[in-house]
Amino acid sequence: MNAFSPSEHDLHAYVDGQLDEAMRRQIDAYLASHLDAAREVEQLRLDNQRLRASLENIPAAPIPPRLDPFRIRRELRARSQRRMAIAASLVLTLSLGTLGGWQLRDMSMRKTYLPMADATQAYRMFATSDMAQKVDMKTSEPDQLQGWLNQHFVQAAPMPDFSAYGFKPVGGRLMASDKGAAAMVLYQNDAGQAIVYYVRPPGELFNFGAGNRQDGNLLTQYWRQGRYFYAVVSPSDTPSTLPVQRAIEPNRPQS
Repeated sequence: MNAFSPSEHDLHAYVDGQLDEAMRRQIDAYLASHLDAAREVEQLRLDNQRLRASLENIPAAPIPPRLDPFRIRRELRARSQRRMAIAASLVLTLSLGTLGGWQLRDMSMRKTYLPMADATQAYRMFATSDMAQKVDMKTSEPDQLQGWLNQHFVQAAPMPDFSAYGFKPVGGRLMASDKGAAAMVLYQNDAGQAIVYYVRPPGELFNFGAGNRQDGNLLTQYWRQGRYFYAVVSPSDTPSTLPVQRAIEPNRPQS
């Protein structure tokens, strides 16, 4: 329970005698243990007395209502409350405007965002004739590559085995995504054709399920499993990759 602490308005009303008995007793008790507040109240009383004394020295004219100390304090309190209300209204308007702006931005980004576009881009950048020279982890041993993935990802899914279709791993490379480290594993067949297996953490805006996306001559097949998003990117105009694409589809986890 928070300790009682009167506001500036409460102290003015206390000096003017405009509080009920319960509130007045609370402030009495507060002033008894808070000397700074007691001195402030005493100063307010002295200001009241000086104002009244100066008005009493005007013999011929009655005190105009607008100069009455009680009325002055009430107007000051009302003016302060109006300012606080306006400020609160402006803050609320700004907050709603900002929230609406972010919502519109998110909706626009969702409409234009291509799922696992970074996986497709990774293929275009690294799945070239000299791809074996561009990897961080150069090995054709699946167990070594899986261990390399496990060092960078918590409970990563097992690497797919494409050896039955003539594609074997040649190495892996760490990448960067908007939410942290990503990685790709390159597979290659005897003809030098390539497939990319891609792993990345999910983003806050773009949590999608399983799907396919065609980008030029590349097919990106993606899904979510456990903590991460996964994708396999392969050419769609190459006969040797068609069995791989058909094998991925029925075995891909659905979200």
